[in-house]
Amino acid sequence: RADHEVYLAMLKKLLPQLLQLLREEGLGGKCYFSISDEPAAEHMESYSYAVNSVRPLLEDFPTIEALSDLSYFEKDLVRNPVPAINHIEPFVGKVKELWTYYCVAQDYLVPNRFMAMPSARNRIFGVLAYVYDLKGFLHWGFNFYYSQFSVERIDPFANTDCSGAFPGGDAFMVYPGENFEVWDSIRHEVFTEALQDLRSLELLEQRIGRAEVLKLIHQGLDYQLTMTQYPRAASWLLDLRQTINRMV
Repeated sequence: RADHEVYLAMLKKLLPQLLQLLREEGLGGKCYFSISDEPAAEHMESYSYAVNSVRPLLEDFPTIEALSDLSYFEKDLVRNPVPAINHIEPFVGKVKELWTYYCVAQDYLVPNRFMAMPSARNRIFGVLAYVYDLKGFLHWGFNFYYSQFSVERIDPFANTDCSGAFPGGDAFMVYPGENFEVWDSIRHEVFTEALQDLRSLELLEQRIGRAEVLKLIHQGLDYQLTMTQYPRAASWLLDLRQTINRMV
């Protein structure tokens, strides 16, 4: 148990040594610690105990948490919340440097990169990241080639859903090639294009200002872009990028 005195005694021995190693490797300020993924209302008491036990041991290293329950942030139990892309709205305007994430459960309306989804639904994330002024993205998953809970290894070329645990492609964006090479996927390439869209919008902002960039993005639309409402056509993304390139 996380609140067992033996476990806490182990953390008190381990964490100082780990933090020292991270600093020696030049990773101070670049590492985040997670207490527990997506704590819900019924976990408030146990999570509070865990935070109060572990946070003092982490010194100046920040904590970060995938989180959908805003009350944890409001009570200062989670200082750097990362809401799921379909639970982000309550956090908008309240969290100074907002991150988001998506994974297995974000399959309705919002952007994601499952194999069954069109590439435009993957690439739109870059534009939406700009609209929401996101500062980070918590990513799952890059190269998880196992069944759920890592019970057994899988062949990602033949088994795309971790033996039925996740939607196809959710757990990995690359493939294991020969001689330890990394083989890319279309989904990874498209996500890269999404991040390049984000960078191009940021570059254009340096020229004309954020307000004008937002006006450009919404030109011809009769609604405000959100994580659930955005143009579905690939042509819209391509046309927007061409416009940005010309203006830059």
